[in-house]
Amino acid sequence: MAMRDGLAGTADGSGEAGGGGGLSRLHPLTVQRFGWWLALITAGGLALRVIVVVISRNEAVGGDGFAYAYTANRNVTGHWFINIFNQKPDAIHPPVWTLTLTVWAELGQHSIFREQLLCSVIGTCTVALVGLAGRRIAGDRVGLVAAAIAAVYAGLWLYERALLSETLLLPLVALMVILVYSFRDHPSMGRAALLGAMCGLLAMTRSEEILIFPLLAVPIILTARRVNWRARISWLVISTLLVAVVIAPWTIYNLGRFQRPIFLSTNGGGAVATANCDGTYFGSYIGWYDILCGPQPQSSDPSVANSADLHYGIHSAENHLSRLPLVVFAREGRAFGYWNPFQQTYLDNRWQTVAPIFGTKTSVWVYDLRLVSYWILLIPAIAGCVVLRRRRIPLYPLLAFVLTVAITVAAAYGETRYRAAAEVPLVILAAVGIEAVLPRKRLAPVDEAASPVDQQPLSEPNPELTAP
Repeated sequence: MAMRDGLAGTADGSGEAGGGGGLSRLHPLTVQRFGWWLALITAGGLALRVIVVVISRNEAVGGDGFAYAYTANRNVTGHWFINIFNQKPDAIHPPVWTLTLTVWAELGQHSIFREQLLCSVIGTCTVALVGLAGRRIAGDRVGLVAAAIAAVYAGLWLYERALLSETLLLPLVALMVILVYSFRDHPSMGRAALLGAMCGLLAMTRSEEILIFPLLAVPIILTARRVNWRARISWLVISTLLVAVVIAPWTIYNLGRFQRPIFLSTNGGGAVATANCDGTYFGSYIGWYDILCGPQPQSSDPSVANSADLHYGIHSAENHLSRLPLVVFAREGRAFGYWNPFQQTYLDNRWQTVAPIFGTKTSVWVYDLRLVSYWILLIPAIAGCVVLRRRRIPLYPLLAFVLTVAITVAAAYGETRYRAAAEVPLVILAAVGIEAVLPRKRLAPVDEAASPVDQQPLSEPNPELTAP
């Protein structure tokens, strides 16, 4: 198999010169029959997901998951994107995930159980794409370790059983990671256009992911190697246009349904309003949200109500400025697992099974499992950051998704679900950390009399910064 970038180095994998018998070098850590191993791991991930769906088929699916399924089934009947409660036009969620379920329903798959099976297949694609992303960044072994983690990690398959849009977001994040590193190594106008299109698709799946364009796509394009500034600017313009092209149909469609323009969702104002009141600034639920918090609706038009909610939330935050730093810290802690974590798993479970139409309530241990497995992955993920830094592989494309989560949570409220975009980078970084301690084969020391060309590392170090 071809040699892969970024894996050459000393016996400890640092890429630094060793002592004694000359400069130690490693073979690029390729894996024979990588595709077969990845397929086997992916099949195991599918089996686990199907088992989870089957054994939990009598448990309720509520909250947003049920709303997505209901809206998809109504779309098939010609009643497009209506509110589940008042049967009026709504845009509380961006459309891509609902449209995915709509296509499935159009094929006759209307039941919750069959929609969960579809989610299992999409989740299996996540396993494969995470493996390919890990391989693209740090080699075959990292790719297989990342796929193995993705196959079993509850922080990924939990969303699939609940029919949440994160099911589709996760493979899109993995695909975006592959594209970003591909553009960085081989910048081109076509890849810049794809970056813009992917950013638009991410935003149309989860509206807060629009942040990934200014936080990741823009700096990656503007720091493209061996490309003059005129080309960089033109590529950035093309990328921006592609974002607009992807989002525009949804925005134009909503212009005829609401009084005010809606670019992605009518949910932003409500999130800000319910996160900023006494119940979320004081007491045991600090950093969470209060569904009863917010202004009395003055209009049935969601676009008008969204603006009113946003104004209310900002005004309420201004009245609690002295508490805001602590509240933001608590919000981040709820999302990233360090603030009252087991209360948060209870709240996540309660919220995602609210108003169940059928079945029994999901056991909270599933959410506890996600929390504990997340904690376990943090240790090798931190080690993975160190390893990538030593190998001069840029970290920022991965950490940009974490930054997106942190900004979203600070502006809204702390919920574990908001962390979903950071789960793929977490798995990849953990895989890097784990692979770094696995046994490595050595080559014989390099002959010190060899030519300078022969003594170059097997992969060219990348001098670029890891942040914009």
